[in-house]
Amino acid sequence: MPDWLAAGEADALYQQLHDETPWEDLVLRVAGRLVAMPRRVAYCGPHAYAYSGLIHEPRAVTPAIEAIRRRIEAAAGHPFNTVLMNLYRSGADSVSWHSDDDYPHGGHPAVASLSLGATRRFRIAGKRDASARYSVELTSGGLLLMEGRSQLDYRHALPKSTVVNGPRINLTFRFMAASNT
Repeated sequence: MPDWLAAGEADALYQQLHDETPWEDLVLRVAGRLVAMPRRVAYCGPHAYAYSGLIHEPRAVTPAIEAIRRRIEAAAGHPFNTVLMNLYRSGADSVSWHSDDDYPHGGHPAVASLSLGATRRFRIAGKRDASARYSVELTSGGLLLMEGRSQLDYRHALPKSTVVNGPRINLTFRFMAASNT
């Protein structure tokens, strides 16, 4: 849903989240060595969230996040109680191929993704069908909903880009049924 938020509202929310979020610089263990995660992250939700050897402890949702969460729930028709936020500082920051299927969703596997800031190309590929490849331009204020079997049948990535020259914040809302630690 491009332009789900009007440009002025998306810009204001970007600035508020950029300035008020306790962003973390995390380190991953890859092939036995420590590697800086190529983006900054923050997590809010009632349960711990573990992935890639990392554990995000429960953290209260802020009023700004709660307000946008309610609006996204209404638009998506799905409940959400957690948000993983990513700050991509430039086109050099990225996230590799993955599926958001690593948490107990209690029958609510939908993921809603709100983009703020610089436009980035989002890549989607079939897990079983290599010819099933798609690209979507994620623009500021745009809302992407991944539901149904999307996490089972597809993986996605936000690759590095030499043409992106601005920062981007992405909020991924999920429903987490219980701690997965």
